[in-house]
Amino acid sequence: MQYGLYQVISWLFYLIALPLFFLYSLVSGRHGVGLGERLGLVALQLPADRMPRIWIHAASVGEVQAARALIPELHKVFPRAGVVVSTMTEQGQNRAKADLGQVATCIYAPLDLTPFVRQSLRAVRPDIYICLETELWPTFIRQAADMGTALFLLNARLSEKSFGRYECCKSLAKDILGRFAAIAAITAADGERFQALGAPAENITVLGNAKYDRQDTMARPEAVARYRHFLGVASDQNVLVAGSTHAGEEEVLLDAFAALRNSYPDMLLVLAPRHLKRLENVEALLSNRGLSWQRWSAIKQDGRTAAIVLLDTMGELVDLYGAATLVFCGGSLVNKGGHNILEAAAWGRPVFHGPHMQDFADARAILEAAGAGFTVHSASELAAAALALLQQPEQYATVAARARQAVHDNQGAAAAMARLVKNRLAV
Repeated sequence: MQYGLYQVISWLFYLIALPLFFLYSLVSGRHGVGLGERLGLVALQLPADRMPRIWIHAASVGEVQAARALIPELHKVFPRAGVVVSTMTEQGQNRAKADLGQVATCIYAPLDLTPFVRQSLRAVRPDIYICLETELWPTFIRQAADMGTALFLLNARLSEKSFGRYECCKSLAKDILGRFAAIAAITAADGERFQALGAPAENITVLGNAKYDRQDTMARPEAVARYRHFLGVASDQNVLVAGSTHAGEEEVLLDAFAALRNSYPDMLLVLAPRHLKRLENVEALLSNRGLSWQRWSAIKQDGRTAAIVLLDTMGELVDLYGAATLVFCGGSLVNKGGHNILEAAAWGRPVFHGPHMQDFADARAILEAAGAGFTVHSASELAAAALALLQQPEQYATVAARARQAVHDNQGAAAAMARLVKNRLAV
């Protein structure tokens, strides 16, 4: 009954929304890319000898990062595999093509309606379907299972908030989760929530987070000197990089930065808003406070003259973490679930964040257990904690080493997931 209701609601939404979307796309010239693939019109050119065919669904940028770690491990256990990666968002598609285009065919996922799903499945003909994290589309999963595709839910995360939503349609969730050959949960808590929704306990394994694999390889030593050169800072000059910030966090960071500048007048602040569309709002905040700043793209061309840098490009934040002395990860002082703090820790940098880290609770636990991650609630707490490290160089070095080691010790989830797929197919 719940699946039938889902179908009715999906079709009603589609019939109402699609004409409006066409009109918007025609007027604005935006979001028309990939529409054919969303409607099931997939033109695929996988060599016939590429077997098995593996379809990986990576909804957006974060899941693409997990796919990037998983695909090489899948090729180790399935050397002749042909891989297709689907995404939902345009940003995710761009990232997939940039990071995975050499090893996978990248497409948009179909709308979750029977004719579009069937057409996509007939074009790809997957032997294995891997859903990353928890992007569960009931029609797709049911249709793929009916075709005989082996289904796997890997890097599976289920927050308390998401659990509450799925619990409202528990019979549908149980039906969908029961179709997976195996579920590789990130944490034991995730596994318990999947089981509470009806997933068979024997199908659930806790394997950690593949998104954290290869983090240490992303921390390239040569990038440190390059990015500090762009910033125009001396070897002993301190830099605070605040990554993936959200509305309401920049004010706190600016207050903390002002306090830190009392002790370290030459300190730099790099602000990296999570969404570039917020750049003008952040610039307005800086202007209202009478502060001078420069955009990162201008600095790379003309050099730096201001103490505050505003990151206005995509794909460079991780390397800028390497140029930092201290890192703050956003989405955590406000209730946005946090961001990947291990990206910064991989460089051997102390990492600060707010209390709202529910989307990265595993990463928080890893760094806190290592003594390399620090929760702060206010500007005064951030400034005090940062000063305590900066004024004790030996303690700073210890924390930095712990951060790097913690990342190193938590590699290998992707390899374990690939082995799980191989072993379950062999049963």
